[in-house]
Amino acid sequence: MKKSFVTDLALKLAPYAVEIRHRIHRNPETAMVEYKTTELIKHELLQMGVELQDIGLKTGCVGLIRGLKPGEGKVLGIRADIDALPMQDLCGKPWHSTVDGVAHTCGHDSHTAALLAAAKGLMQIRDQFSGIVKLVFQPGEEGMLGAKVLVEKGVMDDPTVDMMVAMHNTPMYKLGQIACAEGQIMAASDRFLLKFVGKSAHGSRPSEGRNSLLALSHAVLGLHEIISNEVNTREMAVVNTCIAEGGTACNIVPAEASLKGTVRTLSPDVRKTVEAAIRRVAEHAAAMCGCTAEISYSYGCPPVTNDAELTELVRKAAEKIVDDGNYLHLDSLLGGEDFSVYSQVNPKTCLYRLGVARESVEREPQLHNAHFDFNDDAMPYAIAGHLQLVLDING
Repeated sequence: MKKSFVTDLALKLAPYAVEIRHRIHRNPETAMVEYKTTELIKHELLQMGVELQDIGLKTGCVGLIRGLKPGEGKVLGIRADIDALPMQDLCGKPWHSTVDGVAHTCGHDSHTAALLAAAKGLMQIRDQFSGIVKLVFQPGEEGMLGAKVLVEKGVMDDPTVDMMVAMHNTPMYKLGQIACAEGQIMAASDRFLLKFVGKSAHGSRPSEGRNSLLALSHAVLGLHEIISNEVNTREMAVVNTCIAEGGTACNIVPAEASLKGTVRTLSPDVRKTVEAAIRRVAEHAAAMCGCTAEISYSYGCPPVTNDAELTELVRKAAEKIVDDGNYLHLDSLLGGEDFSVYSQVNPKTCLYRLGVARESVEREPQLHNAHFDFNDDAMPYAIAGHLQLVLDING
């Protein structure tokens, strides 16, 4: 880390952020029920003297920090997601989750803590920047609902957000690295539910029935051939089957079976092609087995697309923090992020990645792994990134 006023301040704030993160990590809450987490955030912001904006929700929180430096300045939104995942915590740390089946295995605890620490720092240096910093503590990122709800509640208004950024930790990069790129960096995230309806019969007399599980099996194979057969090899896309349910006993031909999965695409044309192919595969698989198919296809959040001008500001801020050569180009990923919803209101948005891998990226537990735990040594970088960007834009 380069030595500067900003990084020195971030290092001083880091212990506070780490303590907050451990507290949140012990008490995780899943999407849209982050009540205690929201109470903690509000308490900390009020203790700092940060103005709270009422968004009419019991989860999530928006804070406003008004710079005291003369000048109009910009309204800069900074988003931190606050929800955890419905899975076990196997990190083995003293601050492991105390809630069975809920864990911060995506590191949103670190995002929340880093933004709170940055708020504390910004309140100390309000005379060094103009404009307004809008702190957006968003619920429900994992459920792809939170950003949409906040936008509907007017989070981008009053005051109107001029530009918005978000940081997401990742063990795909090493500690001390920041990665970003303009353009599309994450995929559209869609879901499908296929229900196959046949006819039940005794397991010893299958010809008297119509096996919905057999139709489902044909569909699974067909769905996994869509990308290789119908999507141009220059494009990135995924069709994956993730939940299959059907049957009640080993000697009953099941009358109904359901299949759920995810679709990730970067191109709008590919998105339409894949949806049409899924519908066709499901109908043909059902027909092969004398069944019918009920198809539900849900469009989720659009791709995350970083604004070129704001990405350049992120790059300049990052290069003042990380050591030379540690600002990297971010390759597109097929993960989904509802941060893209803010872009539909104002395209001046940018999401960047903060590396947290301790030693080997290959051996590090990745996000959504039960053994993942945010690397606290990365906290100063997270805090400094927020501070530097505010000063660069409004300083």
